[in-house]
Amino acid sequence: MILELDQGNTRCKWRLLNAAAAGSGRVVARGALERDFWGGGSELPAEWLDAGVARVRVANVAGAGREKQIAERLQVALGLQAEFARVAPRCGAVTCAYPEPRWLGVDRWLAVLAAHARDPAPALVVDCGSAVTLDLLGAGGAHLGGYIVPGLALMRRALYQDTDAVKVARAFAPGMSLAPGRDTQAAVNRGLPLMVLGAVERALAELQQCAERDLMPNIWLTGGDAALFSTLEPLAGTLRHTLVEDLVMEGLALTNP
Repeated sequence: MILELDQGNTRCKWRLLNAAAAGSGRVVARGALERDFWGGGSELPAEWLDAGVARVRVANVAGAGREKQIAERLQVALGLQAEFARVAPRCGAVTCAYPEPRWLGVDRWLAVLAAHARDPAPALVVDCGSAVTLDLLGAGGAHLGGYIVPGLALMRRALYQDTDAVKVARAFAPGMSLAPGRDTQAAVNRGLPLMVLGAVERALAELQQCAERDLMPNIWLTGGDAALFSTLEPLAGTLRHTLVEDLVMEGLALTNP
């Protein structure tokens, strides 16, 4: 059994893999931990303790302090040394666009690797988390760089903190209209996803400049808000895409086989 962790800025997603299953393993359990789990003395999930975990693979973007907490806690509780994924200039057929790969977020790197493993065609990899990251993957596994924009919650907090008249409640729903809002609540709740979707379209246009003109690159969506964006135009209509819940964790088998 392999325990995999995707430690983000607001929560830690996890899953247990039966590594004896065919292919890259079968997911037998999954869940999520709150932001302060590692430093708060909370009990480890019972599934971890009962599974007979043999390895732990970790993607961490929450800093060195959080990495230390994770490593120490797992060493004590499970008697295992956590294996933390690192960004490299190259992994398999995929090359990193950053001159200094260590400055690329490991979650972005893992998602790009997993997308290429699923299909080596050019792709736009969109991770809709606290921040929304958009990474361009060209022909032959060439990572072309990407973009980082605030996620829905970050944008809403900025409006709350720095404005007076647009402090409105969250009101997102699958398939919601993005027509211009006729009151402030609608204007905010439609405007925030519109900004992200506009970034997706612009990044896709950049990628198409690099790819064959008549070829539509793959679009891979992952992250906490990905399911919502998957239901909104143009992703729900003209832009063919694939929603993958665990794309970042899929990449762990490639950096830490």
